[in-house]
Amino acid sequence: MHPPAESSVTPPPVTAPLEGLLAGLRLGLGVGAGDPEADLEALSRVDDWNAVAALARRHRVAFPLLQGMQARAAGLSASGIEPRLKRTHERTVHRGLAQIAALKRATGLLAAADVPCLVLKGLPLGQRLYGHPLARNARDIDLLVSPRTFQAAERVLLENGWWRVEPRFPETPARNRWYGRFRHEHVLAGPGGLLELHRRLSHNPFYIDVPFESLLAGSAQVEIGALSFRTLGQEDDLVYLMCHGARHYWKKLVWLCDVAVVLASMEPERLERVSARCRQAGLSSILASTLLLCGAALHVRLPRGAAPLPAGGRRAAWIARFSERTWCDEDAARFSGGFDWAGQKVIGLIAKPDSRTVLHEIASVFVGPRDWGRLDLPDRLFYLYFPLRPLLWATRRKGGGRAPPAAKTGAGPRFGQSAKAVRAFVRAPVATKAMALEAALFLLLARLLVAHVPMRRWRRWLVTAEEPAPADGPPADSHFAFSAGDPEGPTPAGEHLARAPQRRLPRRVARIVRRAARHVPFPAVCLPQAMALQWMLRRRGVASRLIFGARRKTPRAGLDFHAWLTVGGECVIGGGEVETYAPLPPFDGIGPRPG
Repeated sequence: MHPPAESSVTPPPVTAPLEGLLAGLRLGLGVGAGDPEADLEALSRVDDWNAVAALARRHRVAFPLLQGMQARAAGLSASGIEPRLKRTHERTVHRGLAQIAALKRATGLLAAADVPCLVLKGLPLGQRLYGHPLARNARDIDLLVSPRTFQAAERVLLENGWWRVEPRFPETPARNRWYGRFRHEHVLAGPGGLLELHRRLSHNPFYIDVPFESLLAGSAQVEIGALSFRTLGQEDDLVYLMCHGARHYWKKLVWLCDVAVVLASMEPERLERVSARCRQAGLSSILASTLLLCGAALHVRLPRGAAPLPAGGRRAAWIARFSERTWCDEDAARFSGGFDWAGQKVIGLIAKPDSRTVLHEIASVFVGPRDWGRLDLPDRLFYLYFPLRPLLWATRRKGGGRAPPAAKTGAGPRFGQSAKAVRAFVRAPVATKAMALEAALFLLLARLLVAHVPMRRWRRWLVTAEEPAPADGPPADSHFAFSAGDPEGPTPAGEHLARAPQRRLPRRVARIVRRAARHVPFPAVCLPQAMALQWMLRRRGVASRLIFGARRKTPRAGLDFHAWLTVGGECVIGGGEVETYAPLPPFDGIGPRPG
């Protein structure tokens, strides 16, 4: 008798955390035209619910995911994700209750001062789309007022318990005038958290060119209990939500969920009017990319009877692909700091490529309001800020986001460290300045390679094998650095004093690389620093070795990786806790090749 043959049926694939999140959102929102059974099956194959909960918290969609889990996936309660989603939503509820009181007070003060205002997104949008103001995770309060009454509105709020967080420069007529051209909001802090006071819908006045009077005429009333707030009409709200989400490349799925609910509930004739407005305003690529994302991620069911909408093009497809890349935690880490700013600029240029919008986007690159308080120039010399912008930007202190709410004076923070770096750069010799700029360029190249290019394409540019040691000469652990391919061989002991500057060169270059890494406007950690230093030393004929190491963080966590550079066996950059890392095998010439 023959033994029974083994089954050749392969088990179903495991659902990735992002796919599980999207499946739960489709079930919770109920706006999809897909198959709920397929979404339930995808949820049943999720094996990392912690990652799903982390994504829901980052994308601020804990409540719709919780609804989907409770309504359609009751059998998945053993996953343990529901208590975590409930705790996340409880924090949203507590913040929302404080925002309701602050929103009531702020709108009442503006109404008493005869300043009309509209509430953007936030609590009224949650009430209108999801039936409850606290169903949507709102981080702050957004109020839109007319540009003519903007100063009066801010003055009323500042006199009644709010204080300014941004802008943080000392006010002068020229600074206020330029700030109003390129920034559309002032950030205030007070009861209920942050309040953003908008003078228009976008930084770029040509991006969404709709007068406040027109928005006010088409506004709608939203009732929250006994309170009533005026917000954008349905058509204006859809255009604004699409432009806002596309400008920020939809890095938060809560924005896409809002648009999906609006699209699914909109009447066909209204949607046709929105499509016509987008074509007339040059926003067809934004509408098309939004429809692509809503259809691919949430399977949105458009209203029946609507006229054909824009099918998209290369610009719309590029925006959709770029946005999808930022949804996972692994990819989202790349789009932070300077990359987030650059991504918004690129999207702004691609989404609406008309001349006025493009020129305004290019001009905004040279306008840095955060730098106006660091270098206090009089109004007659205000134009000097523009040529000095690259230098001030490169020396900006990291973590210089919004000021803490306790800073009620309105003055900017102390930038002693950045000012000291600028003075040191100005007083440095020409050779040191050139080396610092070279280090910044190599750090930028290394950062771009590490973040956006697979390692197999650029690992040949690194040297990770043992350094070529001379037959006779100083030991490997000495401070003497041999030049790669030196035809004269080892230097005699009597010539060590003549080559003393060469021994100090690696340390000097490493010191400049570390200083440059502290002031470049992007994160330059151990690997970019080691790569930049190796490239700079190679240009100067100094051999070095880049070493990768790994250690386990905790018994249950993954590995922690580190990189450092050695010259002659001595660690010149990336030192500190290198002894706690186990070096990995080299991959240039010997040893396995990673990736």
